[in-house]
Amino acid sequence: MDLTRIVAANLDGRTQNTRYRQAEFHRLQAVLVKHIADIQDAIRADSGHTQQEIRAEVVLALQELRTHYTSLDLKKDLEIEYRIANGKDNAENVQGAGIVYIVPSTHTLFFSVISALTAALAAGNCIVLELPQTTMALPALLRQILPDALDHDTFAITSQRPDKSFLDKALLVVQTGADGSHGLISPAGSRSVAIVDRTARVAEAAQSLVAARFALGGRSPYSPDVVLVNEFAMKPFVEAVIQHASKYLAGENGEARQVSTSPRRPGVLDSIHKDRTARVLVSGSNWGVVEVQDRNSPLLKKKIDEKVLLVHPVTSLDDAIDVSFNENLAAVYAFAAPASAKYLTQFIDADISWVNHVPSHMLIGPALPRNTPYSPQTRYATSQFQKPRAQLIIPSATANATQIILGNENTVRSDALWREALAPLPSTKQRPGFKIGFFEQGIITGVSLTLISLVATVSTLGYYTWTFVKLRG
Repeated sequence: MDLTRIVAANLDGRTQNTRYRQAEFHRLQAVLVKHIADIQDAIRADSGHTQQEIRAEVVLALQELRTHYTSLDLKKDLEIEYRIANGKDNAENVQGAGIVYIVPSTHTLFFSVISALTAALAAGNCIVLELPQTTMALPALLRQILPDALDHDTFAITSQRPDKSFLDKALLVVQTGADGSHGLISPAGSRSVAIVDRTARVAEAAQSLVAARFALGGRSPYSPDVVLVNEFAMKPFVEAVIQHASKYLAGENGEARQVSTSPRRPGVLDSIHKDRTARVLVSGSNWGVVEVQDRNSPLLKKKIDEKVLLVHPVTSLDDAIDVSFNENLAAVYAFAAPASAKYLTQFIDADISWVNHVPSHMLIGPALPRNTPYSPQTRYATSQFQKPRAQLIIPSATANATQIILGNENTVRSDALWREALAPLPSTKQRPGFKIGFFEQGIITGVSLTLISLVATVSTLGYYTWTFVKLRG
């Protein structure tokens, strides 16, 4: 596909105009609402999700659109634009990255596309969306309706990956976790691990983790790939899991929940039935709860993308940390008392940690881009699609101080700066000996025992001396 018009539109800078971006949001929202029934039908045909799951995806996607739209503030943008003209520093000036190239995840595709597209649009970028030609219904629908919603010069859909020269100039948003890519990369292949300590509210943990594992076909990057359970909590946890699994996988009247019409492929359950390192605790049509017994089982290192909940016993918090294999996890769920949860999340390397809950909205859409700040309102922060372009008119204090030293004109001030640089650092304000460590505590304990023994000896000796003197008298 010829993307020269995208390159030209990026050069003319039209997407930096706030009014332009606001108009694009209005057109996009109107088109999506107009085709909302078709969008839901396409999601259902591709995924087999329940009506509630489809509605949740659509609501979250449109909320992302609204949040990014309301972040646009023409009055503030104009004030920032004219700061230099008014003799003020413009340190917070930013502009769009330029061209954003989006490779969406097939998991909850509608949300995945809209969350990235609206963030890039709000930041002031030209956008190229990759939607390969497939038999899926939703990509075909999006190829039909999105070009009518957005400016043809600043937005394009391509079915084939452009050449490297184009991609090198674009900010890549890769939700599929492709290796070697630069930009905003979601770790789609990284695992999510849950830990249930003996101090956890076991029934609540089981309910949350069952829902997280079985929702949306079990394909969310944040569905727990394995649940490490303290051996003392294993029995009540498994009982609660089986109870909640049977309820979750049945409809309102007890019928089986809707499943995708696509042919079933061999999955984890098929291999587990032949695997001596694990045993199936309970299973049904395309779902199961499995206990992994062998610490060396490959299942403990596998990314799960179906309705299979793996549990594995651990003996302690440190044992749970060791089972994490020192890999960079996408997420960790720590179900434990706050102090224990703090210990777990401190020593497990995970992009994000949640304590005593699973945020259900995070099960929809792609994983957070690796090594980026968490945004509580949207999957992507607008700032991730912008580059800083500070404009400064007032020399800083550091610049003035450096000029004094280099100019060698004000020797008094230069000498003062020299003395200030060599001065001791401010005190930590910690009193000597205030903090008692392990060894200090041992010394204190030893001294205390010695003093107690000495006092007891002196007291006994004094008593007998007093008795002897009294009898002689």
